[in-house]
Amino acid sequence: MRMKNLKLWLGITVGVVALGATLVGCSSDKKEGTAATTSSKPGEEKPAKRGDVTVSMYDRGAVPASEGSYEENRWSKWINQNGPVNVKYVPILRSDSTKKLNVLFASGSAPDIVNEYNTPFRGSLYDQKQLLPIDNILQYMPEYKKLLDQYPQLKKAGTKPDGKLYEIGKVKEAVPAHILLIRTDWLKKLNLAMPTTTDELLKVAKAFADQDPDGNGKKDTYGLNMSTYSEQAINEMFGESSSSSLLAWDLKDGKVVRAWDKELASLTFKKQLYDEGLIDKDYINDKDGAKAKQDFLNGKIGIYVKFTGGWYDFIMNDLTTLQKNAPGAEVAPLGYPKSPLGTFTGAIDNPVQMTTVVNAKAKDPEAVGRYLDFIMKPETANKIVNGDEGTHWKKAPNGCPQAIDPAKSKNEVSYAYDYTMFFSSGVDKCTYVLNGFNAEVPAQKAGMDMYKEVQKLYFDPQREYPGIALGDHMPVYSADLQVINTTILKEKGDIFVKAILSGAKYTPEQAIKDSQAAWAKAGGQQLEDFMNKWYQENKDTAFLAKDAMIIAKQQMETVK
Repeated sequence: MRMKNLKLWLGITVGVVALGATLVGCSSDKKEGTAATTSSKPGEEKPAKRGDVTVSMYDRGAVPASEGSYEENRWSKWINQNGPVNVKYVPILRSDSTKKLNVLFASGSAPDIVNEYNTPFRGSLYDQKQLLPIDNILQYMPEYKKLLDQYPQLKKAGTKPDGKLYEIGKVKEAVPAHILLIRTDWLKKLNLAMPTTTDELLKVAKAFADQDPDGNGKKDTYGLNMSTYSEQAINEMFGESSSSSLLAWDLKDGKVVRAWDKELASLTFKKQLYDEGLIDKDYINDKDGAKAKQDFLNGKIGIYVKFTGGWYDFIMNDLTTLQKNAPGAEVAPLGYPKSPLGTFTGAIDNPVQMTTVVNAKAKDPEAVGRYLDFIMKPETANKIVNGDEGTHWKKAPNGCPQAIDPAKSKNEVSYAYDYTMFFSSGVDKCTYVLNGFNAEVPAQKAGMDMYKEVQKLYFDPQREYPGIALGDHMPVYSADLQVINTTILKEKGDIFVKAILSGAKYTPEQAIKDSQAAWAKAGGQQLEDFMNKWYQENKDTAFLAKDAMIIAKQQMETVK
């Protein structure tokens, strides 16, 4: 699942990239919860009972021994002492979360509240009738009701085919998932213009690789990086959003179809990069992009695909490292160049992220709602995320929390972030990228200005979004369709790699034909039928790409 950015005032990096899972377990036919009596006579409120809830918690191995454990530490104690219910946390190893949760559901011992980023897994819980609708619990969750009114996209994303609300989510700042950065000092040295089309990008990349832009007399520079997430950015330039877990879908004449034409265009471009030596020939083994990042920091890559997150860290650390290793290096954001298939923006790191569901066997739905509401309160979440004012943080000149001692905050606070996994940080502009910088410091002011340019380029409404919906909001396949999807993805991936590495003897056109044959043999038509049925039934209510762009625009206006 990939790492995601929080801002300077948090001082931590958290992320997820999850894989699909198939649930094995027994189902429950328990009805959705209803309210307990809360008044003894008309007009007289009776104190809400203090119920008990169990809550899953990612075990990331981050709690220092001096702080205790995920079950019991200063923050779990604070929550129990100050919250409306008694909470027992159930740590679930992050790397094995869906497998462990499957076992707990199968044995009937799953926690009342399940915090899990994995969309297919949550979908499987719904399919197996293991989830409780939260419609009737909302009466105990005024914070979430308020959020649903402000961001109706949350209701779209959390509602299942039966029309009931099952999933709880959070609003985050919308940020580009992939950003192109270009060495403008190399452009100047080689007398090149900023590329505006994919053909121009190819020519610039070739010049960066062949014309010794670093002036060391060696052919040791690359035009572009193409490892892991950076390959997805190339796909997006041509309007397709395929990845290791998603096929490329398109809309034509109101129907969902495979984006074969766009895949052919992106594959052809990647093969050109490889054949002409414009990328690292060993890119396929750079699984996490670490080698590409090191090459960029060492001044060896001219056009760098930066993965989402850590913009402050990039400006204050990575850019400083680059300029130390390559004195005179200058970098600027580059919008996706126009391709033969259109002008596209990049994928957006999901701003409406569903995180939480309620076990159908939860004994006290009211307590569940009151716990969720307590954690969603800004004063609660900010306390857990930032720590104690005066001890862990102080107000920065812009009024936002600023760590007093980052090392102390990391040891005593950072591990607690997942207790607030469903808190909507995106409603507070203090969490936004731009508010992580101090405009009075020249280097930070430059970072702010550069990010404003990123937003202008990547949230340009004139650009088309690559795909029908963000990955997390694509429909969840049933178990049998997921098998077909996995088979097709594996075969397609192998075929495309073969096409890139095999030179003239295996063309992109032949690779597409072979992929289409593999698609047909594996039962791909079933996936297309499913996608069309989903789209026709949900196109007016599903959380689609246009909804994400609306949120991005809202947030940009907020932070001005």
